[in-house]
Amino acid sequence: MSTSRLSHNLRNCTFDGLAAIPIGFLLQPGNFIISALLVGFYHLTPAVFGLIASLPFWGNFAQVFIMPAINRRFSPKSVSMTSASLQTLCWIALVILLPVLPPDDPAKSGVWLTALFALSALVGSLAGVSWTSWVREWVPARLLGKYFGRRNRLLQVAQIGFLLISGWLISRVGNSLVSFQLLIAAACLLRLVSIYFQYKIQTQPAPTGNPENHHSWREQIQILLQHKPCLWFIAYGAAWGFSASLFGPFTTVFMYNELGLSVGEVSTIVMLASVGGAVSAPAWGALADRYGNKPVMLFCMITWQLTNLFWCVVTRESSVALYATWFLGGSVGMGFALSLFNIQLKIIPAQAKTLAISVNLAVGSLATAIGPIIGGRILQTVLAGNTPALEVYHRIFLVPPALSLLACLLLIRVHESSAHPLASVVGAMRNARTLGSVFGVSFLTDYLFVRPSERPRRKAAR
Repeated sequence: MSTSRLSHNLRNCTFDGLAAIPIGFLLQPGNFIISALLVGFYHLTPAVFGLIASLPFWGNFAQVFIMPAINRRFSPKSVSMTSASLQTLCWIALVILLPVLPPDDPAKSGVWLTALFALSALVGSLAGVSWTSWVREWVPARLLGKYFGRRNRLLQVAQIGFLLISGWLISRVGNSLVSFQLLIAAACLLRLVSIYFQYKIQTQPAPTGNPENHHSWREQIQILLQHKPCLWFIAYGAAWGFSASLFGPFTTVFMYNELGLSVGEVSTIVMLASVGGAVSAPAWGALADRYGNKPVMLFCMITWQLTNLFWCVVTRESSVALYATWFLGGSVGMGFALSLFNIQLKIIPAQAKTLAISVNLAVGSLATAIGPIIGGRILQTVLAGNTPALEVYHRIFLVPPALSLLACLLLIRVHESSAHPLASVVGAMRNARTLGSVFGVSFLTDYLFVRPSERPRRKAAR
């Protein structure tokens, strides 16, 4: 590929990411905009809201079985553009359908909303996986770390800008159906612009060698079963995903209903998490290089969960402390996510890379998808009793930190070695990225994790 064409493609890839920021944020479970729409306007029950919050993870689970058949017939670029277009149609249909759905009939509205979000989650998962596969075909390995590092920083700035604009718009227009329609319609329009920039990228698949071709499927299964660090890591990912998603999507509902925060206030809180992650990323990378990824992960997770204990005592009078809590959560969340990616580079066996990634994604997605469904039903049942709602939330918010800290016992069993690193394990990161808005680090959903290229060492002067 010529230098001019590569520059043209990289520029369009950046524009693609920037234009896709709004729809990417709206797609994530428990984000403050869709939470306000579903719970604040349509009054969906916790059980239905939990089901909708779980749908992106069901999409991640289902695509593992669908993608192989699609990849045999179509190129990653065509799958990416087609899936993104179908997803945009789902959201355009949502804009049109919103005025028709009855706010005073949550059962009827919930059925239609669940169906639309389910279809969007499935095609969105296909779009994400195929886009990543396609981009890795034509971006040279020497540019991966440098280019996507810059691209990720631009996406963070765009994400913060979108949060500010969203909070301002809803505060200005009011927490009404019109404000939600304007935001979703604008996101759909920008998504079409994003697809246009994808179309402008001119690429040809690059031939690559694959060490997995030397092993049969049965041999790869044996390799995976004998690779204990990877199995412990898969178990940890499932336990962590379930712990985080059990009641995590209901934090925004809690802020609206029990703390009385406005959409503008919640958007500012979420934005501070993004800022915390952005400013702390270089420090976490340096610490992981010096002390290892697992110690950084354990420190970040323990700090994160101890911080989350504030949810068990926060009231309307003390809610101002959430600004600091989410800033700290975004900071340590970034350290956890970066270390999570890097440790996978060391523990996934190169001879069974695709199988390991598929199993990790499928198991983690399944456990994470079940979490909010169970959590929603528990919350709905307990809220129906005589206990005050604030006290109910305080009690249930003690469960995720406790389970997450217990899950660290599985992470301790993961042995971090200096095994041969892989070029990319982006597929295995999809759950961490999808869980971003639940954790308060929603900017991770726009990240493409890559391993920075190592700089050649200078020869010592003679």
